[in-house]
Amino acid sequence: MKPTSTGGRPVSPDAETVTASDVGRELRRLRKAAGETQAETARIIGVTRANLTQWETAKYLPSAHNARQLDDHFRAANALFKLVEKARSPQEHAAPAAGDAGVVDTSRSLLQVFHTVGAKLAEHLIHDADGKPLGWRHNLQKNTGPKALSTAYGINTMLVVGDPYIDLHTLSEDLYRLQSAHGWRGRAGGKRPETTASVVDALFRTSTLSADEGLERLEGSLDPYSRTRPYLLSAVLHTAVRLRPDAPLTDRLIDALLAARLDFDGSRLWPEKNEAGLVAPEASVVHTARSVVALRDVLRSREDRNDVREAADEATQWLIDRSHSDDGVAEDLERPRPDGEGTTRIIIRHFTAAWVVQALANAPRLPLPRLNRALGTLWERYDADQGLWVWGSGDLPIWQTLDAVTALRAAALAVAVPPLSPPGTP
Repeated sequence: MKPTSTGGRPVSPDAETVTASDVGRELRRLRKAAGETQAETARIIGVTRANLTQWETAKYLPSAHNARQLDDHFRAANALFKLVEKARSPQEHAAPAAGDAGVVDTSRSLLQVFHTVGAKLAEHLIHDADGKPLGWRHNLQKNTGPKALSTAYGINTMLVVGDPYIDLHTLSEDLYRLQSAHGWRGRAGGKRPETTASVVDALFRTSTLSADEGLERLEGSLDPYSRTRPYLLSAVLHTAVRLRPDAPLTDRLIDALLAARLDFDGSRLWPEKNEAGLVAPEASVVHTARSVVALRDVLRSREDRNDVREAADEATQWLIDRSHSDDGVAEDLERPRPDGEGTTRIIIRHFTAAWVVQALANAPRLPLPRLNRALGTLWERYDADQGLWVWGSGDLPIWQTLDAVTALRAAALAVAVPPLSPPGTP
């Protein structure tokens, strides 16, 4: 049996006031009593070391699922879980004073969070010397120039949160003029279908681009490599469905995405990639969730596609049955160089929890317990001080906030009373 005490005094869950700092101290005490490093405990629980560090330093509270796993692992007899829930519930203790270090502000509603997101993104918007808006940088904490892709993410985020914090029309017109022969490209050049899809989506939604021109740009961004990557297929399909659900390109993308599945113990799911010569591929939570979201988009206007419905239902059930964490993952894309001389490596990060929330929120029968667990993981990445979502490394990628607010909007439309505000909101 693991020891439950080191020289320090355990924090009682019956205390009148429990804060995130109390949880962090108790978690650190239990881990040291067990003689484990942060990396060892994180691996056993199924989270990243960054997650554990954030919990121990009171940056965030563990989700209910992770709190139970930690409690079971340290054999804390439900004391740690109760401590976390006490800290999460403002109606059971005094609200934290403004500015308290390490305490997550849980007194805001989802609408307030959306308002904050819009206001914060407006603050991060880059302007030229004359005050003209230029767009957003990829990592909002870095001192870099605006990019086409990150600007598209910012526009789409503003459209989700709904308030007119800035003039999107000028931004969209400038973004339109950045296109090249193959659509919109990243720093490495060449065809980037995921970038073109995001930009086309933003431009179409702001009435800067027609559906026909958007489909043409999507078509031109694709190459044979795209068929091997479910991420690229689902990203382009998501936009193609918005432009024209019955377009020939949309049908081809649907068929290609279905063909990208592999059989995993009798279930046809999406791996990170599907190409010849793979050794022991694994089913991917995020790529399966992203594919389900794209296929549910199809079904809203293409009820005749029974193959799409069957694929989405099968994959959704697998996501429901999953018991592991929905934490973020990274994907290594090796894109062909524009000059044909080898490949260029591109690292793509995915906010898994946000895509799982979207996939489950669109299920025919809402799996509320599983949805709540994914929402808990999503909120773990919310930084109340920044008013935005933060990657485990501390980066502030604009795409992560877009994924988060899109997922929360989907959940809000699907259910009446889920945890759609930070943990502990009355």
